Parts: sequence; structure tokens; C-alpha cells
Amino acid sequence: MATKKPKNAEIAGNLDRKYWVQKAEPLIAMKSVPFTLGELKILDTYISRINAADDTRRTVIFTKEEYEELMGLSCANPRALQKHIKALLSRVPELYMPDDGYISFVLFEKAYYHKDKYGKPIIELTCTETSKDLFFCIGKYHYFKYALENVINLTRKSSYLLYLHILTNRFRGEWELLLDELRDEVLDCKEQASYQEYKIFKRDVLDPAVKEVNKKTDCHFEYEAIKRGRKVAKIKFTYLAEEQIDGQLSFDEVADVPQIPDQSEDENELRLAKYGTETLAILAEGVKDEFSKEEMEEISIILTRINTPKDHNLSGYNATVYGRQHYLREKYAALNAETAKKERKGSKPIKERFKYFKKMLENDAFQPVSYKEN
Repeated sequence: MATKKPKNAEIAGNLDRKYWVQKAEPLIAMKSVPFTLGELKILDTYISRINAADDTRRTVIFTKEEYEELMGLSCANPRALQKHIKALLSRVPELYMPDDGYISFVLFEKAYYHKDKYGKPIIELTCTETSKDLFFCIGKYHYFKYALENVINLTRKSSYLLYLHILTNRFRGEWELLLDELRDEVLDCKEQASYQEYKIFKRDVLDPAVKEVNKKTDCHFEYEAIKRGRKVAKIKFTYLAEEQIDGQLSFDEVADVPQIPDQSEDENELRLAKYGTETLAILAEGVKDEFSKEEMEEISIILTRINTPKDHNLSGYNATVYGRQHYLREKYAALNAETAKKERKGSKPIKERFKYFKKMLENDAFQPVSYKEN
């Protein structure tokens, strides 16, 4: 007999890996990651099952078996389950919010283990009112989208965090990262003293994570250690391709999921009136309308010299312009992340954001055919 679905709840089903995770940038760019790998998978599964257009349905239900699979548990007893569930309520991530800087709050107000009316053990998970916008109003933020399939089989937290880093930076093709930043901030290994030695960090964290991400996800890449003197100072990443691996779901194979609601007609009309053309209006949405019409015209010109991926859901010119919009979203997210980083470290702030952003784009641009060095 089927379990009756409670009012205002979403059933998690059978861990359908074909669903998409649409994750707001603050949930990706946590200052620290207090969650275990299993809890990060719970978070992603929760996001994949909600309807982003309906914030009245904030509860997702997991069966005991589904929860054990996500957490990597084997036939957990009720006491063990209660312990793991209680931990979800005590995790307090530090998130960067565009309007408020770094703030801390719990994501879930209810993580409840009990038996339904038929005696079947279930877990109910409900986000807090404070965190609701991160799940249901992600159009307010930049967000990234990936198939649940990509993370559900990962066995290391470092692999999960590395996957998100590659996913959000792959548009760059090649990029470098200070070793300290990769180890301490991206892979969250700052508490492990032995990882300060690169040889141990490479052996125990970096290489296993690189191998697992390449094998189990849709991100294919390689890395190179860059030395300063005799010590490794930076890591250079090179994204190889956006092709499928065996068994990996393609975009067209992914099941229908609730999409982010479209902008209202009034918002679109106001944006069109501000920027004059539909193309500029679409691109401006990618940077949250921060820059002026003249500045967006400069950005539009630079974009013609950047090999941005097309939106494969569209065709013709729309595929190009929306692909550029997505690229701008990711670069704008990087701008905000850099702003937050400087703020956190007490460094000199970015005063002229447009000039800084323009320079970021120009670093990705190729030289036009007509360009000649003197």
C-alpha cells in the first residue's frame, strides 16, 4: 500500500538521479563547509525535489532506506538515525549574501524521524523561513545547475567540493589557484595539519578527488602543479571537454523538474526600456542589471571575442545570447566572490566594479584576427 502524502510535502521518491539540482550561489560558496558528504547529498536531494515556484511546499520526505543510502549508512538503527538527523539541525554554515555580507544561520528547522500511518519509517526535512529564499527564490541570486547523478556516487567530501569548483569555473578553460586557497578554502582541509605538506595533500586528497570527479561526473579536467622555487605555489586546472562519460545522463535525458519562474512582464519591460535592445536586456540580467547601458554595450563587444558555450536548449541566435548570459552569471558570481574574499581578509576593496569586471572578461577574450603586435 502506498504511503499517504502529507499536505504541503514533496515525496523524495526512489532517489531519482535524473533530477537537476538548481543551487543558489551562497550555498556553493560557503566560507566553511560544516556538513559531511552525506549531509551535502541530503541537501542536494532536497533541492532537486522541491518546486522552486512553490514555497508553501517546503517539506521533503525520505524513506529510511533512501536516507541510509545518501548518508552511506548500512541498516542504521533508530538511535543512529536520530543522531544523524539531529546533526542536520545543528549545522550552521557561514554564507555570503549579496546584500548582507557573511551571515550564519541553520538551513533546516525540522528533521524528524518517525513512522507513517502504515508503520513505515520516514524522515521529514523542512527548511527554515530564514533560508527559504535560498531554495525558492534563487532567481534573486546567481545559481548553478547540475544533475543529481553527478554527486550521488561520490565517496569523498573533497571530490564533491572539487566538482563544484570545476563546475563553476569550467567556462574559463584554464585557470590557476593558489595552493593554500585550494587546500584551505575550496577543499576545506585547513584543520588537517599534515596536509600543509603538499606531498601528503596530493596523495591523500587531491589525486583521489581528481580521479573520482573525472570518472563519475560530467566534468573532465586535468591539473598541473606550478612551483615557486622548490615549493608548489599554485595549481593550474585545464577543463578538457563537456562530453558525456559512459552512463552519464545527457541534458535531454533528464526528467522534467520545476524550473525557475520567468521574470514578470513588468520586469522585462523595465529592463528593455533601460537597455534599449533585447540583447542587452538579456545580458544585463546576467549581472543583475548592475551596469549602465553604455557599460553593457562595452561588455557585449568583449563577449564577441570570448568562446562562450551555447545554450543547448535553444537554437540560433537565442542559443548564443543566452549562452553569453550564463557566462556573465558565472563571471559575476566570481566578481562577488572576490569582493567577499577581500572583505573577509581586510584587503583593499574593489572600488570600480565595472572596470574590474571588464578586466576579468578581457582576460578570457581571444585576440581578433585583425590584431597585430607592433
